Amino acid sequence: MTPKRRPGFSDYLAEAFNAGLNIKGMGEIPVNKLFILGVFILGFSNPGFWFLGIALEFIYLWFLSTNPRFQNYVFAKQLDEVKESRSQKMNELIASLTPENHSRLKRLNSNLAEINKLMRWNLDEGAGFMNQSRQQTLNHLPSIFLKLLKTKQLIEESLHRTRASDINAEIKKLEKQLGPNVSPAIEKSLKSNIEIHRKRLDNLSIANENETLVELELQRIENQLHQVREEIALDGSPEGLSSSIDRINNALGETQDWINNHSDFLRKLSGPPIDSADFELDSEPVIPPPNQELE
Repeated sequence: MTPKRRPGFSDYLAEAFNAGLNIKGMGEIPVNKLFILGVFILGFSNPGFWFLGIALEFIYLWFLSTNPRFQNYVFAKQLDEVKESRSQKMNELIASLTPENHSRLKRLNSNLAEINKLMRWNLDEGAGFMNQSRQQTLNHLPSIFLKLLKTKQLIEESLHRTRASDINAEIKKLEKQLGPNVSPAIEKSLKSNIEIHRKRLDNLSIANENETLVELELQRIENQLHQVREEIALDGSPEGLSSSIDRINNALGETQDWINNHSDFLRKLSGPPIDSADFELDSEPVIPPPNQELE
């Protein structure tokens, strides 16, 4: 997960201008801005302070903005802001889930925690790379599962607000108003309303199909985790664990392919706080790791 673009010189310049000094008990002190204010006040007694202050400010800004360490700091700061924003979005999603979907997400995290426990029992501490690899792999699943759960919930909410029987009844009511004595203007308006309602029926059918697709994908993820957990319990050898990790990686790849193939309706349904980029696999987890329970 990275910022949409690397910081430019104007970003470094702005950060250098706003740079402050953190003092315990006082927070961040805007040292540079206080310097400019001091020079501005002193300049009324002697204008030479203004020219000296401008020169010193220019040297300070140029030196700091072109310093590689400061540039790395600015990039890291932007990265932290992106992570915090993504984490906030995910927490908002969790809070917006229905109790049923929230429980379903908790069960997924519980299964992942069980898999983590089995892997810790069967992997020695020296297998650092494998430990890191499987932890990153497992941490991808909750965020994807959460987004699919929210998508399914949005579809269900839309379906609950609209019933096919009500739309059909409205179509029949409008059709009865059509007759030989109806003026052309009213006839045109009635037919237009009938066409709109028929389009709503088509949308309802598509929504039902999309709900089925999302539910099947959610079930596939859950079933694959059950399978991996059972396989690890039966075969805890390094080879078996490696195979299980590969299986989870394949599951992630298949899920990403499914999301890509259905990106249009996911994008239409997601809206704030999810955007289309959130459906891509992140390099880091964006919700609590699977060994932590959701509250």
